[in-house]
Amino acid sequence: MNTKKTNLISLFVSVALIVSLLETYIPIPIPNVRLGLSNIIIINSILLFGFKETFFISFLKAVLLVLILGNPISFIYNFSAGFSSMVVMYLVNKFFNKYLSLIGISVLGSITYIIIQILVSMVLLNSITLINFIPLLGIIGICTGILVGIISNYMYKILRGNYVKL
Repeated sequence: MNTKKTNLISLFVSVALIVSLLETYIPIPIPNVRLGLSNIIIINSILLFGFKETFFISFLKAVLLVLILGNPISFIYNFSAGFSSMVVMYLVNKFFNKYLSLIGISVLGSITYIIIQILVSMVLLNSITLINFIPLLGIIGICTGILVGIISNYMYKILRGNYVKL
């Protein structure tokens, strides 16, 4: 891996971490719901680098969040949902990108994240009733997925056109 690529990956990890931390200060009326803005970095990483580097960025972000926020149980939620979401976005981008825009890819990633977090919660809390949250959180996920997709699209055009020549 060349120095420029290593530096850019380090920058992506840093920005994803900072965005995740700042997101905790955005007031949302539903407890523990976040906008998922760090997925902007994950989507752009998929587009610019590929699976291995994106996994590394996602993993480091999850580990560093645990170290900074001091909540180890959140790693189980964040990493399992983040990894599943990343895999879905990567596969959809790889095989269906002529049919779906970045907005569609982002929405699928957001929905995957929500479903996996609910499934993990159901297992950890031993409660099937959490499945009732899927419709409400799904609507929120679609909205935030659209927002993240729009921003990702603009960011990718800027990065690809001006800054990133890998």
